[in-house]
Amino acid sequence: MSLYQDPPDALTVGGVEYPIDTDFRVWTKFQATMTGKGTDQEKAKRLCAFMERMGLPPGDQALEAMLDFFTAASTEKAVAGQKNRPAAFDFEKDSEYIYAAFMGAYDIDLTTARLHWWTFKALFKALPEDCEFCRIMRYRTVDLKSVPKEQRRFYQEQKARYSLGEKAEYRTEKDMRDYVKRRFEEAKRQAEEAQKK
Repeated sequence: MSLYQDPPDALTVGGVEYPIDTDFRVWTKFQATMTGKGTDQEKAKRLCAFMERMGLPPGDQALEAMLDFFTAASTEKAVAGQKNRPAAFDFEKDSEYIYAAFMGAYDIDLTTARLHWWTFKALFKALPEDCEFCRIMRYRTVDLKSVPKEQRRFYQEQKARYSLGEKAEYRTEKDMRDYVKRRFEEAKRQAEEAQKK
């Protein structure tokens, strides 16, 4: 995200510019669509339906444009050993904590605010370390081997209490991008093979 230009409000697909809904709610749903449960074919169908709701022509170019928009403001770098860490957050499961964090840190009511996805992400990444949600994310991701023995039981309890339950298949936005593209390609291949039969 640049301080010197407005974030985009359209995607370019095949040389055509398509105005899109940039609200953070839409893009947290996009992430949930891609990373939720279901077979590759079910995810690909949900993705195509999402593209159609956005007014985009379904296909690889639209997927690439959407992933570019989803991740473009990110300066996030992969960290060694990060792939084995538990997920720090889930937009859906943590919605109450995220709501409270934005209200406390920024006095922004996420039930009524309209924030561009890139603005939301920038504010999300800059939440103050001492907010409850940031503490919860630390509990989820702490390496228990690095915790003094006398504190391990406490951290184990907190990890269990705030666990998201399932192992995520990505840690960074780049991981998510790769995951979505891989799943989309697998679903397309399966659909083409099914049509040949």
